[in-house]
This record gives sequence, structure tokens and C-alpha cells, in this order.
Amino acid sequence: MKEKILLIDDDPHLLNYMEEYLTLDNFSVSAFSSPAKALEAISDIEPALVVSDVKMDELTGDDVLNHLRENHPSIGIILITGFGNIAHSVRAMRKGAFDYITKPFSGEEFSSRINQYFKSPRSIGTSQIIEQESGAKNITENVAGNRKENSTNDILVGDHPSIQKLLSILPQIAPTNAPVMVQGESGTGKEVYANLIQRKSNRADKPFIKINCANLPTELVESTLFGHVKGAFTGATENKKGAFEEANGGTLLLDEVTEIDISLQAKLLRVLQEKEFKRVGSEKVYQTDVRIISTTNRNITEAISDNLFRKDLFFRLNVFPVQIAPLRERKDDIPALAEYFCRKYSEAYKLSPKKISDKLIKRFMKKSWPGNVRELENCIQRGVIMAGEEEELLPKHVDNPLFKGVDDDLTNEVLNDFPVLPIEEMELQMIKKALERTNGNQKEAAKLLKISDRTIRNKLKKIDFPV
Repeated sequence: MKEKILLIDDDPHLLNYMEEYLTLDNFSVSAFSSPAKALEAISDIEPALVVSDVKMDELTGDDVLNHLRENHPSIGIILITGFGNIAHSVRAMRKGAFDYITKPFSGEEFSSRINQYFKSPRSIGTSQIIEQESGAKNITENVAGNRKENSTNDILVGDHPSIQKLLSILPQIAPTNAPVMVQGESGTGKEVYANLIQRKSNRADKPFIKINCANLPTELVESTLFGHVKGAFTGATENKKGAFEEANGGTLLLDEVTEIDISLQAKLLRVLQEKEFKRVGSEKVYQTDVRIISTTNRNITEAISDNLFRKDLFFRLNVFPVQIAPLRERKDDIPALAEYFCRKYSEAYKLSPKKISDKLIKRFMKKSWPGNVRELENCIQRGVIMAGEEEELLPKHVDNPLFKGVDDDLTNEVLNDFPVLPIEEMELQMIKKALERTNGNQKEAAKLLKISDRTIRNKLKKIDFPV
């Protein structure tokens, strides 16, 4: 059953963008440009989550939040704003908002934050709201605490020499306390390998704290890492432990560590060197015994050259360097990975076992997989769901423009053709490129882009494009 989401934003372009992205992500979406009308419709729609802009003329996001807490406390809310600041973020999340997303944001980031809500415990009674302290705890679960990992996600599948080497050195790396840096493109399995290290370490029964540095708002990084005391900044109404304090005796995963602002990297380096830190707003020194595992998808050399990452911090984190190869460099592993994910999701959705057709495997082997193993996993998951009780997974179950030929990725093609543009103009460029591909056939172009042909017509009318 599709989860229901209600969107509220008085910017029609952003509203349409969010609606299309969530619809593609298999959510049932109701979109309103009028917050008043949205609140009137809530009882009929019964959404699981409301996503609302903060700054609107008719009502504010705070008004929406207050209405939900008073009248629909079981419905979650995520706020979106281009005017983010820590004080407002703290207030909103203390009042019960699950997350706080600042503009501009990518579709991938937006989808990730929405999906994070549905993966998390979502009871938001008054006692839980009070316990959230500054609210930083709930920002996309950047601090994940002693979260139990699903063991099926902690398997590195593949016979490629690079994968076998990673598995062979695991018994040597895991039992030590030395820092490990795992490098690789997004979706290659960096967090999977980090999980394996922790599970086989001497600290396996100790806290395992995870921080996604890429999703953590800059203004909350220091507080999240080191904690703060009451009154340290506007909205800091209670003392709060940071990740280093929570992870004491265990392991701290700094996911995408190169995204931490360089102004804070010196403080992180000091903690690693001195094994001590101070909470924000306090002079009290805390001792910490934490094993650090870090990941990054950046080119470290370039980041250091561009003064985005400290060389001395890199040397401190890179005691055990680990590199995970992209899927395009180990294509022989694709059949095994596909079979593994097919079995995993058939069992997860309680569907009959499936065999992957040779034709589908051939398609998989031709593709470059820019999203790596994660993209393949998502593709198989979609295919298993679409196949239902059928015994064979076929190309029709995962039909997608990505599989029309080698590297025939419309999105990559368009993005390589023009610089970063406003969302509205980027959408038009995508539509024009799709129309070129389909010789002007709007219905076929809509299928390529996975939007309605009505959406294409409406967008083209705005620029007097012949429709």
C-alpha cells in the first residue's frame, strides 16, 4: 500500500517538482498551493506525512505544524525553507517536526529525507517531543545511536579480485582500534563495508554511532559531534550529548566526512589527536575513546588541493585506506549481485522465488551503472515488485530508459550538455531533449521522463513552445 504524503508550497514550480519526484518514488501524493485548503483536506486524505514550506503568505509552516500537533498528532511533518537558521530549526523540531530541509535541495536529497521518515520510529507523543532536546537528533537520523543493522545489508557480494581483497583484509582491520577511511563512488557499498568492520571488531557490542555529514546542516555539525550545554545558543534549552560522547567505548562512523565544513575540521582533528573535547558553550573537558571509520565519495587529493579538506586530518583518518571499485569496473559481479538482490526482495515481500532471465542479465551487463550497486539493487527491487508471483524476472519488469542501450542515460546526457540551471529551466531542457529523442511525440517523451504528457504540455505553454 502506497504511503500518503500531502505537499504544501505556494511556489507552483517547486510544488510540481516535489510532487513528480515523490510520485516516481511510489508515494501517493496530494499537492496544495493553499495551506488553508490543505488543512481542510487533511481529514479526508489522511496522509502519513505532511511536507510544508515555511514562508508562505496565507499561513506559515509553523501554523501548519501547530495545527497538526493539536488536531492530528499522529501525522508527521517535514518543513522546507530557504530561510533556514538554527534557532528556527531547533524550535520547529522541539515542537515535533521530524526534519528541516533548506533550499536549494536536489531531488535525490529530498527523496532520501522523505524515505528516512518512513524508515524511522514515528510515534511522536508529547514525551518524545520533550526528549528530543535540541532536535538535532532527528535530522535524518544523522546520529543513529545503537541502531540495529539488518544483517542482510552487511554482505559484500562479488568474486572480483578487488572485493575478495577487501574481504581477505577484514580480519586484520576489524579487531584493531585504528581509523579506517573507505573511499568510493556513491552506491558502491562503503557503509556496508563499514558495518562489516564494526560487526567483526572488538567493539561489536559497544555503541555504533553513525553521522551522515552530507545531510547534516552546517549550523548543527559542532553540536551534533560534541554536544552543547543549556544556553550555548538560541534554542539550546537543555544539555545535549554529542556523537563522541554517545559513542564512547564504541565506534563512530563519519559518512561522507569530506562534507564537514573546513572551519570545523580543526576541532575534529583535535579530538582525534587529544582524545578529548568540550561541549559547545562549556569549558569542561570530556575524555573519549572512540574508533573512527570514515567514508567519502570525493577525490581526496582534489578536495585537499581546493582547500576543502585538511591534509593533516586526512592523514589522521587514513591509517587504513580502503577503496571500493565502481560496479562498471567489476561487471562480472553483476549476475551474482542481481541474484542476491532478487532473492532478498522476493523473501522480503513474501513472493515466490524468481529466476532472472538471460535477456535481463545481458541488459544489465551493457549498462554503465552510474549509481553503482545501489542503482542495481533499486532496479531489482522494483522488478521483483512488478513481477509479483511470476517465476521469472524479465526486462518488462524493470523497463526503464536507462536500458535502451549502452550508457543511454537521458539524464546524464542532458546534464553533460548544459551547466547548472534553475530547476524550472532544467526541467524544460530535459523535456526538449526528450522531445528530440521521440521526434516531437509528447506521449513518448512523457514516458521517457516518467511524467504525464499533460505536465509536458503545461510547461511548454509557459514558454510559448508549439504544443
